[in-house]
Amino acid sequence: MKKIFIIILFFTSVIIFSSCGRSRILTYNLWRTITESPELVINKIENPVKDSVRLSVLWAGHSTVLLQMYDKVILFDPFFENHFALVFTRKLETGLLYENLSKLDLIVITHSHFDHLSFYSLEELEENFPHTDLIFPAGVEEFMPNFDFNMHRIDTAGVFSGNYFGKTNLIKGIKITPVYAVHTGGRYAIDSYLWRLQGHSGFILEYKDICVYFAGDTGYDENAFKKIGEKFNIELALIPIGPCRDCEEKGFLYHTSVMEAVKLFQDIKAKKMIPIHYGAIEYMNDPNVPMYVLEQLITKSDSLNYLKDRIFILKEGEQIIF
Repeated sequence: MKKIFIIILFFTSVIIFSSCGRSRILTYNLWRTITESPELVINKIENPVKDSVRLSVLWAGHSTVLLQMYDKVILFDPFFENHFALVFTRKLETGLLYENLSKLDLIVITHSHFDHLSFYSLEELEENFPHTDLIFPAGVEEFMPNFDFNMHRIDTAGVFSGNYFGKTNLIKGIKITPVYAVHTGGRYAIDSYLWRLQGHSGFILEYKDICVYFAGDTGYDENAFKKIGEKFNIELALIPIGPCRDCEEKGFLYHTSVMEAVKLFQDIKAKKMIPIHYGAIEYMNDPNVPMYVLEQLITKSDSLNYLKDRIFILKEGEQIIF
């Protein structure tokens, strides 16, 4: 009965709040869900957790990232299933076999939307890594089942009151700070975009001499990101670049365009960037369009050419060791 209610709520939200263009996107993806399966990722890494590494990143596709800082292994927004919201089908399957993880210290959820808070994915991880520390911003608990993880609800009181970052938490020796994101909480579209529930944030993770920024989903706010850049000495930033209609212009209210993602990268003064949140789900065009635009910007634009050695574009399932 609950699943039926969720389906009705989802489709009602789409009908009420979607433009004709978004309705076409929904219809197209529903047809793909019925008729197609995701393409396969070839040569998935069998041993993604390394014995001796300072910093490594494996991009599993969409916003799922496996991060290793020395001996600490962190998984961001795990989304392993082939569908989300019962309608959208991945163009490409996940690039990470969670069965190949030899350890997992921390799971980070940035917000409760279907493609970031995946119950199926957490259930699979729960079997292999019970009692792992799971962190999420305040508000996500409204949608979080009672998993067998060590749950950490992160207070975001200071994040949205003009400070742009909240209280630092120490978990497993890792300093974790919630930071500002232009997005929403909620889960079923109507609660996200009508009531605009909170329950979202980006995160700064600091361990030993490494500082990593994971943006989650966010729109662009120059003041906020410059403040975050002044506060933290960020080595690596994981920033969303899609979806976007005109990727070289202003993005959606809650998602940065490619150009805005580059501005965000510049604002926070990070040394390196890896783009995320593209490639898996088709919205209004080929899901790889943001990547193509980013490649063009940093190779063809004289003003941005200096970034080409600092922005690392990975393939799904690819791992880079710094």
